[in-house]
Amino acid sequence: MKKAETLNRMMSESERVLVIGGAGYIGSWVTRHLLAEEFKVTVFDNLTFGGRSLLGVLGHPRYTFIKGDIRDRQALATAMKGIDHVIHLAALVGEAACDLSPEVTVAINFEGTKNVVKAAVNQGVRRLIFFSTCSSYGVQDTDQMATEETRLNPVSLYARTKIDAEKFLLDTMKRDLSRTIFRPATVHGPSARMRFDLIVNHLVCDAVTKHRLSIYGPQMWRPLMWVGDAAKAVELALRAEHSAVRNEVFNVGATEANYRKGEIGEIVQKRAPTSMNLEYEGTDKDLRSYRVDFSKIKQRLGFTLSKTLDEAVADLFQLFAAGVIHDPDSSEYRNA
Repeated sequence: MKKAETLNRMMSESERVLVIGGAGYIGSWVTRHLLAEEFKVTVFDNLTFGGRSLLGVLGHPRYTFIKGDIRDRQALATAMKGIDHVIHLAALVGEAACDLSPEVTVAINFEGTKNVVKAAVNQGVRRLIFFSTCSSYGVQDTDQMATEETRLNPVSLYARTKIDAEKFLLDTMKRDLSRTIFRPATVHGPSARMRFDLIVNHLVCDAVTKHRLSIYGPQMWRPLMWVGDAAKAVELALRAEHSAVRNEVFNVGATEANYRKGEIGEIVQKRAPTSMNLEYEGTDKDLRSYRVDFSKIKQRLGFTLSKTLDEAVADLFQLFAAGVIHDPDSSEYRNA
């Protein structure tokens, strides 16, 4: 294996990146990061949760916005003209959102992804990075670390649609399109499109608004990652040689950032500005428990986390202390 530092390549100033779902929780980070790294970025998003997350890049000389939906094949074909690389983030995310309408979930997460891939092939796109999920590992023997080769065991419609999309991506390979699949850890931290329905963000919100912490299934495992590092992983994959990422699957995160849910609660409790009890409530209806090995992306791309869970939790408390969030219970901060 080549060392990660030998895999980087220079990006041409003329290369264009299409970020599909670029207004979302992760997508808004990807958009800003790639612009800061001097990429030319076009965001394609249907703005289900509004477009305020993109106000900070409006007018940027290397930024373009197209409002569109991945169920619209013609809109995708138009958006991809002249595009070199596609980052596909658009999806209905999370069990609660997906269970509201299974038919719409399949139409977006699976059929929509098929539309993205077909448009990319037809328009001569060179690279496509698809965001899947570590939730695909579902319930695992936590004495073992799940690698990219571990049998998937989804326990939600969301994860099943992501797995189906992965299979389509890898089973319909075209020689001229390099596909890379990311299975990111559960993300956390402030974002321009904020969410409080993710475990770490949710616990911090409860600490501030309810002055108590309740943990269901405290022994269950989750791999975690600061949301900004997802954007860092995208940049590394775009800059890597084709041989390092072509038709590869990567768990995205860090092996040392696997936490029991009870441990997450302890970190939030320690960082909270006022003392509060940490209550363990027994079993959780969310059965997922998995520990993930992230050595491949570290070895292949040199990816490491740039912010610890403790640091990100401190950022979240600062978000409330500064008065940035006025109504954390608003539906705009949740996918369902």
